[in-house]
Amino acid sequence: MVRLAIALGVLAAGNPTARPRIVIVKSQDLAAYSAVAASFATEARASIDEVLLDESANTAEKAFARLNESKPGLVLAIGPAAAVGAQRALTDVPAVFVMVPRYDQYKLDRSPNLTGIALTSDLTLELSALKAVLPRASAIGIVEDPRFSKDFVDAAAIAARSRGQVLVPLEVDSAQRVEKVLKGARGRVDALVLIADRTVGNLAVVQRLLQWGQDEKVPVVGFAPSQVREGALFAVSPMAVGVGQQAGRIANRILLEKVDPSSMAVAPPEGQELHVNLGSAGKLVDARDFAFALFTFAARQGLAVKVVE
Repeated sequence: MVRLAIALGVLAAGNPTARPRIVIVKSQDLAAYSAVAASFATEARASIDEVLLDESANTAEKAFARLNESKPGLVLAIGPAAAVGAQRALTDVPAVFVMVPRYDQYKLDRSPNLTGIALTSDLTLELSALKAVLPRASAIGIVEDPRFSKDFVDAAAIAARSRGQVLVPLEVDSAQRVEKVLKGARGRVDALVLIADRTVGNLAVVQRLLQWGQDEKVPVVGFAPSQVREGALFAVSPMAVGVGQQAGRIANRILLEKVDPSSMAVAPPEGQELHVNLGSAGKLVDARDFAFALFTFAARQGLAVKVVE
């Protein structure tokens, strides 16, 4: 890959400046990843190189092997492939990961030279938003594979109870069992919350859950802006620019203040947006009442709002 070869050539040549050197590794060439990288560069006090991985596992392995040899001061790993590559290959180079849904499923929080910023939330904001805009929605369904999400769902159930809600786990052990579970959920749940579960978080299953919500007139809360564009009622999502700036501040602490990454817990994102689909809302409730309740909630929580119609 040309861009990778050029970037690695720069790494091998070294950097003549006295500033610490950071390498940004992007899993894919996505606009959100580029926004994170650009905002990170404005905050981090270092010289920066960039590596773009492709879909070849062999290419990623070679890239991280070269990084291990060139010993940059820090690696910013953007996306799951970059984060997992950093976890597996970097031995004594500190790294910060971002834009990784459910980082705990990859055990990224257990690596001694790795810390990062969470992407998906613990559902407290989503449940609070549901309570604010749909106060009668008390039974909240959540499709999950207990092998990967039990602890997460158990914690969310506690958060739900504190808000007068009941979380209804809809357990599956494969994507093929989703249809059966949805049949059993008919009439049992007032809303459905999507999570980035390894079994049910793939595109095909998410689209089926969104369609089920539309067919059953059950509001669906997503975990990504793209799902709101496809019909989810709303989703809370970190702002890419905010994530990049926050990661830059973490990098400065590691490089300049010599803070050990292992002593830094994975941080919640500091800047978040509330993406809402008013078209979906209008099919379920009075759109004006919904909009007033939602914007009031967002203002109280300090959330920026982006609207899809």
